[in-house]
Amino acid sequence: MIILNSMSPTAYSGLVAALISGCVSLIGYIATTIVQKNTADKAVKTQKEIAQMQKDEKLFYESQLEWANETRKLIAKFVSDSFRFNIVVENMESIRNDVSKSKFNQIDAADITKKLSDNLQRSGELLSLLNEEATMIRLYLFHKDDDHEKEVLNILDKLENDMNGQLGIDKKLLNEFVDVARDYFNYQMKDLKTKSA
Repeated sequence: MIILNSMSPTAYSGLVAALISGCVSLIGYIATTIVQKNTADKAVKTQKEIAQMQKDEKLFYESQLEWANETRKLIAKFVSDSFRFNIVVENMESIRNDVSKSKFNQIDAADITKKLSDNLQRSGELLSLLNEEATMIRLYLFHKDDDHEKEVLNILDKLENDMNGQLGIDKKLLNEFVDVARDYFNYQMKDLKTKSA
Protein backbone atom coordinates (compact mmCIF):
# COMPACT_ATOMS: atom_id res chain seq x y z
CA MET A 1 0.00 0.00 0.00
CA ILE A 2 2.92 2.30 0.80
CA ILE A 3 4.33 1.60 -2.68
CA LEU A 4 1.02 2.47 -4.27
CA ASN A 5 0.74 5.74 -2.27
CA SER A 6 4.25 6.79 -3.27
CA MET A 7 3.55 6.20 -6.99
CA SER A 8 2.66 8.96 -9.30
CA PRO A 9 -0.85 8.93 -10.69
CA THR A 10 0.47 8.12 -14.16
CA ALA A 11 2.44 5.15 -12.91
CA TYR A 12 -0.53 4.04 -10.86
CA SER A 13 -2.88 4.14 -13.82
CA GLY A 14 -0.24 2.30 -15.91
CA LEU A 15 -0.07 -0.44 -13.28
CA VAL A 16 -3.85 -0.71 -13.15
CA ALA A 17 -3.97 -0.85 -16.95
CA ALA A 18 -1.30 -3.55 -16.92
CA LEU A 19 -3.19 -5.56 -14.29
CA ILE A 20 -6.46 -5.21 -16.20
CA SER A 21 -4.71 -6.13 -19.44
CA GLY A 22 -3.14 -9.15 -17.73
CA CYS A 23 -6.51 -10.24 -16.31
CA VAL A 24 -8.21 -9.80 -19.68
CA SER A 25 -5.42 -11.78 -21.36
CA LEU A 26 -5.74 -14.53 -18.73
CA ILE A 27 -9.51 -14.67 -19.12
CA GLY A 28 -9.10 -14.66 -22.93
CA TYR A 29 -6.56 -17.46 -22.72
CA ILE A 30 -8.84 -19.54 -20.46
CA ALA A 31 -11.86 -18.89 -22.70
CA THR A 32 -9.87 -19.75 -25.85
CA THR A 33 -8.59 -22.95 -24.24
CA ILE A 34 -12.13 -23.99 -23.24
CA VAL A 35 -13.49 -23.26 -26.73
CA GLN A 36 -10.63 -25.14 -28.38
CA LYS A 37 -11.14 -28.14 -26.06
CA ASN A 38 -14.89 -28.20 -26.81
CA THR A 39 -14.20 -27.91 -30.54
CA ALA A 40 -11.63 -30.71 -30.35
CA ASP A 41 -14.03 -32.91 -28.35
CA LYS A 42 -16.80 -32.31 -30.90
CA ALA A 43 -14.41 -33.08 -33.76
CA VAL A 44 -13.33 -36.33 -32.12
CA LYS A 45 -16.96 -37.28 -31.48
CA THR A 46 -17.88 -36.51 -35.10
CA GLN A 47 -14.92 -38.53 -36.36
CA LYS A 48 -15.99 -41.47 -34.20
CA GLU A 49 -19.56 -41.22 -35.54
CA ILE A 50 -18.29 -41.10 -39.12
CA ALA A 51 -16.00 -44.08 -38.48
CA GLN A 52 -18.92 -46.02 -36.98
CA MET A 53 -21.14 -45.18 -39.95
CA GLN A 54 -18.43 -46.33 -42.35
CA LYS A 55 -17.99 -49.51 -40.34
CA ASP A 56 -21.76 -50.14 -40.39
CA GLU A 57 -21.90 -49.50 -44.15
CA LYS A 58 -18.97 -51.85 -44.70
CA LEU A 59 -20.62 -54.55 -42.58
CA PHE A 60 -23.89 -54.10 -44.49
CA TYR A 61 -22.08 -54.29 -47.84
CA GLU A 62 -20.14 -57.38 -46.72
CA SER A 63 -23.34 -59.10 -45.55
CA GLN A 64 -25.02 -58.23 -48.87
CA LEU A 65 -22.02 -59.62 -50.74
CA GLU A 66 -22.08 -62.78 -48.64
CA TRP A 67 -25.84 -63.14 -49.27
CA ALA A 68 -25.23 -62.74 -53.02
CA ASN A 69 -22.46 -65.36 -52.96
CA GLU A 70 -24.64 -67.84 -51.06
CA THR A 71 -27.46 -67.30 -53.56
CA ARG A 72 -25.03 -67.88 -56.42
CA LYS A 73 -23.76 -71.10 -54.81
CA LEU A 74 -27.31 -72.37 -54.28
CA ILE A 75 -28.30 -71.71 -57.88
CA ALA A 76 -25.07 -73.26 -59.18
CA LYS A 77 -25.65 -76.36 -57.05
CA PHE A 78 -29.24 -76.61 -58.26
CA VAL A 79 -28.11 -76.45 -61.90
CA SER A 80 -25.31 -78.95 -61.31
CA ASP A 81 -27.63 -81.40 -59.54
CA SER A 82 -30.19 -80.97 -62.34
CA PHE A 83 -27.59 -82.08 -64.88
CA ARG A 84 -26.65 -85.01 -62.63
CA PHE A 85 -30.31 -85.95 -62.38
CA ASN A 86 -30.59 -85.94 -66.18
CA ILE A 87 -27.53 -88.20 -66.44
CA VAL A 88 -29.08 -90.69 -64.01
CA VAL A 89 -32.35 -90.67 -65.98
CA GLU A 90 -30.40 -91.21 -69.23
CA ASN A 91 -28.52 -94.10 -67.60
CA MET A 92 -31.80 -95.75 -66.60
CA GLU A 93 -33.20 -95.27 -70.11
CA SER A 94 -30.04 -96.77 -71.60
CA ILE A 95 -30.32 -99.82 -69.32
CA ARG A 96 -34.00 -100.25 -70.28
CA ASN A 97 -33.10 -100.06 -73.99
CA ASP A 98 -30.32 -102.63 -73.56
CA VAL A 99 -32.73 -104.97 -71.76
CA SER A 100 -35.38 -104.72 -74.46
CA LYS A 101 -32.86 -105.39 -77.28
CA SER A 102 -30.97 -108.38 -75.96
CA LYS A 103 -31.36 -111.75 -74.39
CA PHE A 104 -29.58 -112.13 -71.11
CA ASN A 105 -28.94 -114.83 -68.56
CA GLN A 106 -29.63 -114.87 -64.85
CA ILE A 107 -26.26 -113.29 -63.93
CA ASP A 108 -26.87 -110.43 -66.37
CA ALA A 109 -30.38 -109.99 -64.96
CA ALA A 110 -29.02 -109.60 -61.42
CA ASP A 111 -26.44 -107.07 -62.63
CA ILE A 112 -29.03 -105.10 -64.60
CA THR A 113 -31.46 -105.14 -61.68
CA LYS A 114 -28.75 -103.80 -59.36
CA LYS A 115 -27.83 -101.02 -61.83
CA LEU A 116 -31.47 -100.02 -62.21
CA SER A 117 -32.00 -100.11 -58.46
CA ASP A 118 -28.88 -97.97 -57.83
CA ASN A 119 -29.94 -95.44 -60.46
CA LEU A 120 -33.51 -95.31 -59.11
CA GLN A 121 -32.19 -94.67 -55.62
CA ARG A 122 -29.82 -91.97 -56.91
CA SER A 123 -32.68 -90.44 -58.91
CA GLY A 124 -34.84 -90.24 -55.77
CA GLU A 125 -31.99 -88.69 -53.77
CA LEU A 126 -31.36 -86.09 -56.46
CA LEU A 127 -35.07 -85.22 -56.75
CA SER A 128 -35.21 -84.69 -53.00
CA LEU A 129 -32.04 -82.59 -53.09
CA LEU A 130 -33.36 -80.50 -56.00
CA ASN A 131 -36.60 -79.78 -54.15
CA GLU A 132 -34.63 -78.73 -51.07
CA GLU A 133 -32.35 -76.48 -53.13
CA ALA A 134 -35.32 -74.88 -54.90
CA THR A 135 -36.86 -74.08 -51.51
CA MET A 136 -33.61 -72.52 -50.30
CA ILE A 137 -33.35 -70.41 -53.47
CA ARG A 138 -36.88 -69.13 -52.81
CA LEU A 139 -35.85 -68.17 -49.28
CA TYR A 140 -32.84 -66.23 -50.58
CA LEU A 141 -34.80 -64.48 -53.35
CA PHE A 142 -37.51 -62.84 -51.29
CA HIS A 143 -37.73 -59.30 -52.69
CA LYS A 144 -41.23 -59.15 -54.16
CA ASP A 145 -40.55 -55.94 -56.07
CA ASP A 146 -37.35 -57.17 -57.78
CA ASP A 147 -38.09 -58.16 -61.39
CA HIS A 148 -34.80 -60.05 -61.76
CA GLU A 149 -35.59 -62.24 -58.76
CA LYS A 150 -39.12 -62.81 -60.07
CA GLU A 151 -37.74 -64.02 -63.38
CA VAL A 152 -35.38 -66.48 -61.68
CA LEU A 153 -38.23 -67.75 -59.48
CA ASN A 154 -40.62 -68.12 -62.45
CA ILE A 155 -38.22 -70.37 -64.32
CA LEU A 156 -37.42 -72.23 -61.11
CA ASP A 157 -41.14 -73.02 -60.80
CA LYS A 158 -41.20 -74.29 -64.40
CA LEU A 159 -38.17 -76.48 -63.70
CA GLU A 160 -39.77 -77.95 -60.60
CA ASN A 161 -42.92 -78.74 -62.54
CA ASP A 162 -40.79 -80.37 -65.25
CA MET A 163 -38.86 -82.69 -62.91
CA ASN A 164 -39.73 -86.23 -63.87
CA GLY A 165 -38.03 -89.44 -62.80
CA GLN A 166 -38.77 -90.97 -66.21
CA LEU A 167 -37.83 -88.09 -68.52
CA GLY A 168 -35.49 -85.89 -66.52
CA ILE A 169 -35.48 -82.10 -66.74
CA ASP A 170 -35.93 -80.25 -70.04
CA LYS A 171 -32.39 -79.21 -71.07
CA LYS A 172 -33.64 -76.18 -73.00
CA LEU A 173 -35.47 -74.92 -69.91
CA LEU A 174 -32.39 -75.62 -67.78
CA ASN A 175 -30.21 -73.60 -70.17
CA GLU A 176 -32.76 -70.78 -70.06
CA PHE A 177 -32.54 -70.88 -66.26
CA VAL A 178 -28.74 -70.56 -66.47
CA ASP A 179 -29.07 -67.51 -68.75
CA VAL A 180 -31.62 -65.83 -66.47
CA ALA A 181 -29.47 -66.59 -63.42
CA ARG A 182 -26.43 -65.06 -65.13
CA ASP A 183 -28.43 -61.91 -65.91
CA TYR A 184 -29.56 -61.80 -62.28
CA PHE A 185 -25.98 -62.16 -61.00
CA ASN A 186 -24.83 -59.38 -63.32
CA TYR A 187 -27.62 -57.10 -62.09
CA GLN A 188 -26.85 -58.05 -58.48
CA MET A 189 -23.14 -57.18 -58.83
CA LYS A 190 -23.94 -53.81 -60.42
CA ASP A 191 -26.38 -53.10 -57.59
CA LEU A 192 -23.80 -54.02 -54.96
CA LYS A 193 -21.22 -51.77 -56.61
CA THR A 194 -23.55 -48.79 -56.41
CA LYS A 195 -24.21 -49.53 -52.74
CA SER A 196 -20.49 -49.68 -51.98
CA ALA A 197 -19.71 -46.41 -53.78
